Amino acid sequence: MRDTTRPPWQPCEAGSAGVAMSAGTESAYSYRQNILLNALERALIVRRYGRSIDKEITAMPRRQRIHVPEGTYYVIQRGGRQTPVFARPEDYELFERLLQGVLNRTGVRLHAYCWTPDALHLALRIEDVTLGRFMQGLTSRYARDAQQRMGESGHFFRQRYQAVLIEPAHYLLPLVQYLHHLPVLEGLANSPDDHCYSSHRAYSGAADVPWLHTREVWRLLGRSGHAYRALMAVRPAPYAAELFQRGHRETPGILGTPDFVAQLPRPVRPPCCRVSLHQIVAGVTRSLDVDRQYLLSGSRRRDLALARALIAWNATERGVASLSEVARYLRRDPSTLSVAIRRYRASRPELFKLEAFHFLTPLGRPGPYRIASRLNEGDAAGLAG
Repeated sequence: MRDTTRPPWQPCEAGSAGVAMSAGTESAYSYRQNILLNALERALIVRRYGRSIDKEITAMPRRQRIHVPEGTYYVIQRGGRQTPVFARPEDYELFERLLQGVLNRTGVRLHAYCWTPDALHLALRIEDVTLGRFMQGLTSRYARDAQQRMGESGHFFRQRYQAVLIEPAHYLLPLVQYLHHLPVLEGLANSPDDHCYSSHRAYSGAADVPWLHTREVWRLLGRSGHAYRALMAVRPAPYAAELFQRGHRETPGILGTPDFVAQLPRPVRPPCCRVSLHQIVAGVTRSLDVDRQYLLSGSRRRDLALARALIAWNATERGVASLSEVARYLRRDPSTLSVAIRRYRASRPELFKLEAFHFLTPLGRPGPYRIASRLNEGDAAGLAG
């Protein structure tokens, strides 16, 4: 019989009533396997507590992401143990070009940043697109390009990114101060002015960074350059790193006042999307005034190629479907859609923004205007799909 004095998820000693094992069996298993209960006890645990003992022993539960539209986050993405994120100056330039594109597509506002050789540090505000979608779009593109250059494969970034939701009214300025002093704290520079890869140069007037959203920080500073210099004249507190990377002890992953925490939504996983692929197809074809029958045909007309590119882009950016799934639906090759997206994004960038088809959210709301009027017969841009 099982030892009823022992909680069911606690390990039991070899030879106790909880798990009877011979010496040969015990030597054949690792310590982790030794502490697992027998199949009967495990079934009772799942039935009684609704969880598996294996997960309880082998890993800590992953903290669920909190998606707060218009929320401000401090995000850290570290590189792999063997591969630096940035190995040469050209890597920084490549990453910032990709970052600018992702910011434009998602509507995310970047308040401050610091790039170190082994990590990305960002202070940003998200909109409807989740932070996970933003980071996936940013890091996957950079990792792919960087690995192609180096001739490597595998995981470029270490695990998942870290993110802490912050209350900007109280913590955005201290976070900016911390990020701009980070190169000094890590021994990469003697002063924030000496590090070329942070937003300090933009705030100090030494560089122009058009994709950096500085308005909120300047508002908190009273639009005073003197106030910014006074902020940077003081080194961050010794506990700043742990505070910004973990949040308050009482509210892990969140850094804010009790009133700020109280008004946050419950930590439930947000829906991956608000529309279906069929609704995207209907919305795009209606806006471009193209017939769905011709959309799925073999026609290579430019208006149809543009519609297919917009459908594929919206579906993948909104997390509705993968490019391969869209290609099967449209009866096209994924590489053809990829080329069409790239070409039409270059020639018609105003259409490749989530707000361009904002009538797709909420579900079923018809578009207030038609994009077809802005198209013309002589549009020579893009590659026919």
